[in-house]
Amino acid sequence: MQDQTRRDDVAAGAEPLGDGARGEVSGSVEDPRAVLDSLPAVVGYYGADLRNRLANRAYVEFFGVTPDEILGRHISEVVGPELYGQNHPHIEGALAGEPQLFDRTVIDRNGEPRRMQFSYVPDVSDGKVRGFAVLLTDVTARRIAEQAHEAAETRFRGLLESAPDAMVIIKADGAGEIVLVNAQAEQLFGYTRAELLGRGIEVLIPDRLRDRHQHHRSDYAADPQARPMGIGLELFGRRKDGSEFPVEVSLGPLQSAEGPLFSSSIRDITDRKRVEDELRRSREQLAEAERVARIGSLEWDLITGHTTWSDGLLAIYGLTSDQFDPTPAADQRVYPEDRERVRQTLERAIADRSSFTLEYRGVRGDGRVRTLRSHGEVVVDSTGEPIRVVVIVQDITDAKLAQEALQSASADLERRATELQQLALNVAEPDTLHAPLTARQLEILRLIAHGHTNAAIAQRLFVTEGTIKWHVKQILAKTNSSNRAEAIARVLGTPQ
Repeated sequence: MQDQTRRDDVAAGAEPLGDGARGEVSGSVEDPRAVLDSLPAVVGYYGADLRNRLANRAYVEFFGVTPDEILGRHISEVVGPELYGQNHPHIEGALAGEPQLFDRTVIDRNGEPRRMQFSYVPDVSDGKVRGFAVLLTDVTARRIAEQAHEAAETRFRGLLESAPDAMVIIKADGAGEIVLVNAQAEQLFGYTRAELLGRGIEVLIPDRLRDRHQHHRSDYAADPQARPMGIGLELFGRRKDGSEFPVEVSLGPLQSAEGPLFSSSIRDITDRKRVEDELRRSREQLAEAERVARIGSLEWDLITGHTTWSDGLLAIYGLTSDQFDPTPAADQRVYPEDRERVRQTLERAIADRSSFTLEYRGVRGDGRVRTLRSHGEVVVDSTGEPIRVVVIVQDITDAKLAQEALQSASADLERRATELQQLALNVAEPDTLHAPLTARQLEILRLIAHGHTNAAIAQRLFVTEGTIKWHVKQILAKTNSSNRAEAIARVLGTPQ
């Protein structure tokens, strides 16, 4: 009966303590209500009839009433009909003896929205619910932080999914446990997210390369500043089906509530490797072709003033790449007497945005002089301004020497033919020859004597067959001959 009286006192807002308890507490807490009022939480109590029995100062201030106004009021009058309607299912649950914990946005007395956590604690005695205590905690700041975290996580996941490469987020520990992957990683490696989460990242690396990848992670974890993101490791990735493909792995640091993480960007470089291989093969083929043809190429950057030489051009000059000095093209190993002519040719081509062909002498690394023929093109930008000069260079020294020897031999033969023709004129009858043959006609007649046809002679002399026929007619007329054999006999004295 005494316990029942105490519960009635609590329900009525009186101090729920017996006489003995009052004596024990009075020395330390003279007014229990002062203790409730000092709490930062919003505390109240409602009976089974949903009328207020107790409210601390924070509670009455939150709902904008006075202690006298709130006592005995129905909960719907205290919190308002809208909030009462929202909370009614939880009130019913508390009256059924079930504790309730939920969040709700409440407009305070100043009209500001505040996120509150409601706790309804049933007051059960002898199996009967006599009411429930109300505890309200302001979680606005926490909710704002949670929303900011959720928004940041949403943005991060959005960035992760929009990344063009496979992205794998791993723990920054020895195991490299995978905690997050994007769709590109699923597609690239053939695993689902569920199959990858919780496993070590080395599952994506062939067995023979896993130690190398682990060392890469360990080195990065030891000093991330020494290996900034973007400096990647090239190796091979391994798909779920066991197939391998070349990848570039780049690590980056991340911070999270769970501890430090690494983002691992994995890029499929199959296409890049194929292009690099094709480029390497092309360079090798070009170098071989340049070596066989004894040609080379250079590119002169007009913006920086530097030139780039191919291996073939270095070979022509007898230089190694270490001996090459990337100075302007006009001064590169050009024979001193030819430098001014080369310079003027280049300046004119650049000014006119035109191509050029030039023969000049170059000085090899061993001091020998070679005769070179170059053909160049001036490259311009979208505004028409020249930006670089591209030149093909051929060593024509041997061809030049052969040409000079051929010209000397041809001149000697022509001299001898003239002498023979003059001798024939001296011994022939006066009307045998009408006029001396030209050098070209003598050359054609000698080729005829060696058995060449008109077509073959035309091809050899780089003229048309019709031109050869015209010269033959002239030869026959001048030598007063009826056929070629007779003309050969009269001019060259060759028996036919």
